[in-house]
Amino acid sequence: MPYFPVDDNMSFHPKVLAAGNEAVGMWTRCGALAKKYTTGGFVSNETVDAVGNKRLATRLVNAGLWVAVEGGFQYHDWTQQAGNDDAAKEKERAAQARHRNAERQREWRERDKARNAGRNGVSKATVTGGPSPSPSPITGDVSKVPSSSVTRGQDETNESPARSVLAGLRIDPERLVKHINEHTGRTVTITGAMQIALDRLDRGANVEKPQAYVLGSVKNSWQEVQQFIDQNGLSA
Repeated sequence: MPYFPVDDNMSFHPKVLAAGNEAVGMWTRCGALAKKYTTGGFVSNETVDAVGNKRLATRLVNAGLWVAVEGGFQYHDWTQQAGNDDAAKEKERAAQARHRNAERQREWRERDKARNAGRNGVSKATVTGGPSPSPSPITGDVSKVPSSSVTRGQDETNESPARSVLAGLRIDPERLVKHINEHTGRTVTITGAMQIALDRLDRGANVEKPQAYVLGSVKNSWQEVQQFIDQNGLSA
């Protein structure tokens, strides 16, 4: 997981004091997004609208923390800060991290498949060996999902931020929810759709059109998305 580094002297740095707490809060959140999506310190206008507003962006520019560029803003001296690189190097590191994560997931799926095969073998042996002396209730129902009332309650609280995140990524929330429901056979909320979108984007490299990429990934890898929904209790 990449981290957005913050200097331990920033609390009372003149630029930070000039920008103000509200603007610096947006600066911090946008920095985390820039690291997550390996933009090399670039912040799009859409991201600014989703996280804050142009007024705060202007304060950051006037304070010398951001530089206005075409299509958005650029962090001042991004590559001079410890832990930051240009977009190309950050994307390369992110791709390596995704490869390692994919390997871990593949190994997990293989172990899970082996465990399931073992459980199925035991079940068949019990059936062929004759009836059980005393019937017992089935436990561990793998189809059980969290209560829908809890999920909906959480979504009522988080739906607005989730919409903002998707808007910042230029992804239509309603279209994404409908697409996921159609291709996975699961019903998810806006918040669940956001989590799925972020997970899909984490697996991509140099994603220039987030909506087209996520929709295509859901369609082509619907079984993985279905498993992600079930494992994280995202069904509404």
